[in-house]
Amino acid sequence: MPLFTSKMRYSLPEWDHQSVMVYVISGTVLLLFVIVVMFLVQQRRSRLNWYEQNLLEIATSPPNYVRCKALPRLDTDDDRDGPLEPSPMRQQIARKQSRIHEVNRHSFEINMLPTGEFPFTVPKMLKSTNSMFKSLDQSQIDRGLYQTTMDSESCYDDESIGCCGSIKLGIFMDPNLNLLTVTLKQAMDLVAKRQDGYPNPYFKVSLDVPDSPFPKIVQSSKIYKDTASPSVIGEEYFFQIPNGNVNQCRLEVMVYDFDQFSVDECIGYCWLTLGRLSISTVKAQPTIFWAEVMPFDDDNGHGFGEVLFSLTYLSKAQRLTVNVFKARNLRTENVDNMSSNAIRITLMTNSEKRLKRKKTSSKKNTKNPQFNESLTFGIPKNSLCDTILEIEAIHEYGTFGMGCKVLGRMELPLHKCRDLWRAIIREEKSQARWYTLEEP
Repeated sequence: MPLFTSKMRYSLPEWDHQSVMVYVISGTVLLLFVIVVMFLVQQRRSRLNWYEQNLLEIATSPPNYVRCKALPRLDTDDDRDGPLEPSPMRQQIARKQSRIHEVNRHSFEINMLPTGEFPFTVPKMLKSTNSMFKSLDQSQIDRGLYQTTMDSESCYDDESIGCCGSIKLGIFMDPNLNLLTVTLKQAMDLVAKRQDGYPNPYFKVSLDVPDSPFPKIVQSSKIYKDTASPSVIGEEYFFQIPNGNVNQCRLEVMVYDFDQFSVDECIGYCWLTLGRLSISTVKAQPTIFWAEVMPFDDDNGHGFGEVLFSLTYLSKAQRLTVNVFKARNLRTENVDNMSSNAIRITLMTNSEKRLKRKKTSSKKNTKNPQFNESLTFGIPKNSLCDTILEIEAIHEYGTFGMGCKVLGRMELPLHKCRDLWRAIIREEKSQARWYTLEEP
């Protein structure tokens, strides 16, 4: 028994030394494994994704100029979700002064009640089938049978009529507070940008004050639905003029057509220098006048038609979807039962090499077709910046549509379409916009 104890006493230090060595080696291996895993995770996190890699390549590579034949009115360079507005360069080139017709309220008065004897007959009710699924046809309403309510200060005649309508304004200047009050009273005969009914107008009023330290303020009105002549507006807008020199100020009223499913379009604008008017300083008797609404496009913007579509890109499937909704004002020479119109979309590279081509279904006997179709194209992520989208409105004729004629076309480089890139980053749908076609 003592011998066994002595052996155990001599073997215990050797066993402790081996165990310590095992623990040291295993701890060292475990520490190295953790360091390697952390290094791999950090390297994976610092790796650029496809979008950041494309941005880095674009920033480091020399500029590559792409020939674009038609890029009219593309709201892709301005980061905003609001309606389309004219660019500053366009304002300097094509901006015109609106015609004004001042109203003399003391010498002119309209009696709204008719004079004389008028026979009264009860109209007969026509039998018709009413249905909640049948919408009212605006083209069957005779607008000449209805009179717009006019106040006693109105003097709307042929001299006040503009090509896109007219706006009645009232201006009053408070010299003590240097405060200009602009009252939007009435609008008449506003032109609809849509083909399916009356416009939904609303107004944006701004005042350009020279040498003003304050930024330009734009104030908006409410939306007046389904009317081309909102009779009672009565909205007031206030502008501070620091130096009190109101004659050098320029008043601008932008008129927009609200669209629930696409971007609001500009009907026209009123732009005039206040030095042309004798502005009243009496609040009870403001200066009242009619201003002509000038067209937003000098060439009416409908030479070869317009197309309403939106773009979406699914990153996981690497698929580009073009949602084509409708077209309007297509330049079709002969509209008969044998002719039809369609939208054709082609994917091209920067060298104008055609990759893929698809088209919508054909719509017969109409210049304003509605498609509501989606065309899909498979495009890799790294090829989006080098792809150009060509949109063409074509006219098919002959037997089985064998003949084809291009009515209008445009080119849209995808690297300039900011709506598409915002939709890719935020993983949301892009908003539909009207794109103007040019001469083929």
